[in-house]
Amino acid sequence: LRRQTHREFRKPLIMISPKNLLRHKRCVSALEDMGPGTVFHRVFDETDESISGNPEQVKKLVFCTGQIYYELLAEREKRGMNDVALVRLEQIAPFAFDRVAQSCAKYNNAEVIWAQQEPKNMGAYSYANPRIMTATRDINKDEKRCRFVGRPVSAAPATGITYIHQQEYQNIMNGVFGDPELDPSD
Repeated sequence: LRRQTHREFRKPLIMISPKNLLRHKRCVSALEDMGPGTVFHRVFDETDESISGNPEQVKKLVFCTGQIYYELLAEREKRGMNDVALVRLEQIAPFAFDRVAQSCAKYNNAEVIWAQQEPKNMGAYSYANPRIMTATRDINKDEKRCRFVGRPVSAAPATGITYIHQQEYQNIMNGVFGDPELDPSD
C-alpha cells in the first residue's frame, strides 16, 4: 500500500491477504508511519525490547510472514516465553538478504526456524530457505539452514476437517515453542 501511495503513477493493486488481519487489533500502523519522510520496512525485527535487548538469551530465531506472526506472538505471550525472537518478513521478493543476515548475526546462538501455516510444498518456505542460507553464508560467513515448522506436504492448503486443522495448528505452535506436555521445566 505504501509504494502504491507514493508512486507517481497508478496501477491496479492486488492484495493477497487474509481479511481477518484488516480487523486485527495488533495489525495497525499509525498515520505518521506512512507520511512524508518514511520508508517501507522490508523486515521487522523482534519488537519486544526484553528479547531484542538480550540476543545472547535467544534460543530460537523464527522467521515468518503474514498472519502467523500475530498468532505466534500471542502464543509466546500465553506461554510466557522470552527466549524466542520473532522476525517478520514484510517483503519476500526481492528478498531482504541484508536484513535477514543482520538478524541471524544478532541472534547468532539461536536455532533458525521458518514458520508458516501452509503445507511445506506451499507458502514461502521453498523460496525463503535457500535465500536465508545464501544470506548467512555470503554475508555472515556462517551458513544457517532453517528448520521448517508448518503443515506437512499436502495437495490441498487445508484439510477441511476442523479437528485435524486444530491439531496441525497446535503442532505448529509446539514446533516453534516446544510441547508444554514434554517440557521438564513445568
